[in-house]
Amino acid sequence: MLIFEEHFQDNRCSWVTRESDECSLCMEVSHYVFDHKRAGDTYWLSWNSAEFFYERTNFHIHIVLEKAAGVDDHGYGFVWGLSDVSNFFEFLISGNGHYRITEIKDGSFINYTDWKRCDRIHRSDSVNLLEIIRVGNFVEFYINSTLVDKFPADKLMDVSGKNFGFVIHDKIKMKVHSLIVSAPDTEKDSVESNNDIHNSKPETRASFVEHDPPDKDTLEAVFADLKALVGHEQTKHQLFSLANYLKVQTERRQRGLKIVDTSLHLMLYGPPGTGKTTIARLVGRLYKQLGFFPRGHVVETDRAGIIGGYIGQTALRMESAVQQSIGGVLFIDEAHALAPEDTPNDFGKEALQILIKRMEDFRDRMAVVVAGYTDEMDRLLELNPGFKSRLNRLFYLDHYTPNELLLIFKKFCQDSGYILDPSAIIVLQATFEVAYATRDKSFGNGRFARALFERSIEQQANRIVTHLQELDDYQINLIIAEDLSCMY
Repeated sequence: MLIFEEHFQDNRCSWVTRESDECSLCMEVSHYVFDHKRAGDTYWLSWNSAEFFYERTNFHIHIVLEKAAGVDDHGYGFVWGLSDVSNFFEFLISGNGHYRITEIKDGSFINYTDWKRCDRIHRSDSVNLLEIIRVGNFVEFYINSTLVDKFPADKLMDVSGKNFGFVIHDKIKMKVHSLIVSAPDTEKDSVESNNDIHNSKPETRASFVEHDPPDKDTLEAVFADLKALVGHEQTKHQLFSLANYLKVQTERRQRGLKIVDTSLHLMLYGPPGTGKTTIARLVGRLYKQLGFFPRGHVVETDRAGIIGGYIGQTALRMESAVQQSIGGVLFIDEAHALAPEDTPNDFGKEALQILIKRMEDFRDRMAVVVAGYTDEMDRLLELNPGFKSRLNRLFYLDHYTPNELLLIFKKFCQDSGYILDPSAIIVLQATFEVAYATRDKSFGNGRFARALFERSIEQQANRIVTHLQELDDYQINLIIAEDLSCMY
């Protein structure tokens, strides 16, 4: 259940706005500006209220803050349980990379964590994601999707007030980009408590295509489809080896023997059009048939399906994609686009932070398969050691050879009921050899073969349409050399 959602598109929640010598509070486009102008160890609060939720055994608070200016050695952050300015709890971070969790009781400070260093904090004037999650009898605190502290709930949720909001100590200017509070409709599963956040509005849901395994699928059928793939002999060998390893681990588990904790995440990299999506779907089917996941479905997305239009939205979209993938595979195509080289402040970094965390949290409930081009994926892994450490299986898919491209073209014909004349095969072989010899990084491989097929049947239709009634089925299905003219 979504309790409170604020992206500051307007001031429908009636946040305080004011202008004084001490403090400026105002709405700007997609954020709330909180500028504390007075130096010294003082603080200023801004708060709101919503349905009372502190007594729930599960809830999730998600805040995206940006320090825009001011000192680095004092704190700013989130407050809850506020009844007046002398009684509340606060979760603060500072520009110099520290955080504090404190109760203010009758004006006195009780520190649960007193300015502890945290490498996950983006320092100085930067954006940070804070989360407070109650799971049963404990409250967990996250900074940029990393758990930093955990305390008994009876200490931090023994509150006298329903208000929550933001606090600044000393002279700091802060922008608040989003604040979301949710809780499950039932108290069964803390993971489910996130779903209402992610599904509350279309702009906070990931865009994806979901692909389910075939009905009455079997492990033998998966292996047969894997063997039938054109080319990629090394990759097929690696996948068969992985399947054998997982089968043995499954048998050891069933016999009560020790097993090796195994990550199911993997990376597919290589030029475009080499069947990465097809292999990702086979991986989902394989994991299901080996008993690792109940559905084995594949949630297929990319940068456009995950990256949001404002700060904080991207994290929700990535969480949405992850939740949809539980019990199967999350496949992110062209994953290197999540961290473009020329835009260091891109929202893709936010998506990667969430993804890396969830790859560890849900490693036994879902698998992540990322795909992309060779050089770009190498750069992505080098820039993100945490990401690299979770992808210990790398599968390289090379360009298709001319003979393999011809086999792919023939399969398109077979699947669509067309027949290749020997004259057409000669033209195709020459065409693919030229294309392969002159290929560059953008060469489409299987996509190139598909484009040729679609153009050839269009040309064939132009050739036969004027005397269609005179032709038998064989002639209507036949592709000849003439249909392949001007193909390349």
